[in-house]
Amino acid sequence: MSAGNSTQLIARLTDKVAQALQASATFVVSGDRRLETGSQRAADGQPVTVAVALSGGRDSVALLHATREALAATWPLARLVALHVHHGLQAQADDWDRFCTARCGDLQVPLSSARVTVQAATGEGIEAAARRARHEALGRMCREQGARLLLFAHHRDDQVETVLLRLFRGTGVAGMAGMPARRPLDERGDIQLVRPWLGVTRAEIDDYCAWQGLRWIDDPSNADTRFARNALRAQLPALLQAFPALYENVAQAATHFAQAAGMLDALAAQSLASLVCAGRDADTISELDLAGLRALPSEHADAVLRHWLRDLGTQSPSTARLAAMRAQLIQHQGGEPAIAHDGLVLRRFRDRLLACPAVSAGMPAPFAFEWRGESRIVVPAWRGELHFERDDTFGVPESVLRVPLRLAGRVGGERIVLRPGGPARALKQAYQEADIPAWRRAHLPLLWSADVLVLAAGLGMHRRWPNDAPHAPRWRVEWLARPDLRG
Repeated sequence: MSAGNSTQLIARLTDKVAQALQASATFVVSGDRRLETGSQRAADGQPVTVAVALSGGRDSVALLHATREALAATWPLARLVALHVHHGLQAQADDWDRFCTARCGDLQVPLSSARVTVQAATGEGIEAAARRARHEALGRMCREQGARLLLFAHHRDDQVETVLLRLFRGTGVAGMAGMPARRPLDERGDIQLVRPWLGVTRAEIDDYCAWQGLRWIDDPSNADTRFARNALRAQLPALLQAFPALYENVAQAATHFAQAAGMLDALAAQSLASLVCAGRDADTISELDLAGLRALPSEHADAVLRHWLRDLGTQSPSTARLAAMRAQLIQHQGGEPAIAHDGLVLRRFRDRLLACPAVSAGMPAPFAFEWRGESRIVVPAWRGELHFERDDTFGVPESVLRVPLRLAGRVGGERIVLRPGGPARALKQAYQEADIPAWRRAHLPLLWSADVLVLAAGLGMHRRWPNDAPHAPRWRVEWLARPDLRG
């Protein structure tokens, strides 16, 4: 490569970083005008901090160098930090950590390093577990450093490999779009993951490193074909021989898939907006109109479900998992089915599909106590609190409340009077008429005074009391659910 071409290449790669930063500017600063005048400060008045994920490999070393150059030219007041994650998976990990320290010292860039323990969850491979641990550590370090932009060195060749791997695994349209140029790092949404070099080839990064005289370290695991990406990479030379435009065409296909995924996502979001509402009680996060969902074609309903779950901060369900949700929650008519998914429980109740926080299945132990006139008693085991307010007209006689009290679950056969002068009714029937599903009733306590029912959470007070002391104090008793409490 000639000197002129090398200058153009260096400028192109540096400009790619500058353009990506500029596109992300409104995420971290108060306005583009302040950015253009050289006053790069975040909304809190502090200089913008940009982080680069540094493994010590060729791509990340090149990106750190190019980002430093881009910031010097376009965001001179911005602060650059490098973040390194020590996985401890290989014997050379300590050497890589030392190399990153030395390289950052040469570039005069602060380095933050974190050690993680990689533990694969059920059904998770070591690659996925390492990636999850790495992202969690990078998120922690970004927040410690005040960085809201995190740059990754993924390039076009990485993108092509990702798209092909996902194709071989049978992924959907969104997955076939490959890696996005920008996305939130995690569900908190306060850090943007930015990939400025998705249009840059591996060969161009090689040339950049050569002309800049950069040194890096090679990860020996990149040659281990037991890992799916390495196995695919080993086959690519033969594929390139048969399909010389492979990289260009796959990258173009990923762009087309991204456009299609965006349109499908917009359609799903539009449908979801007409079907979703906030939970009607403290134990429900969100609800979907089941009749409206059933009226949609199955593919459309699947897209709405995926969008709903994504908005709730959960992982996207697999095709098989989504099919089970559709079959049990939408298509099947009877009962009150429930499916656990990533910290939530999806339930069907009458004409609604509910997203509820996962809680322990067991019923809390009875809670015995004495009331001494308090206005409020918090009961973490039952995730709620009792309120007491003077009400001499329709309240519970104080003499009833001065007997040792207890909160306990239902055992069956209980009866309650819910309005003065009304009939005693079976508690089960009262809950059904109050539209309280069976799964929720198991976590609603009853308040007893000795063997006398005082209150049924979710329904209200028992309303039949003898009038033998008409001028004695009475108290209104209420139960307030507190999902934030943990027993």
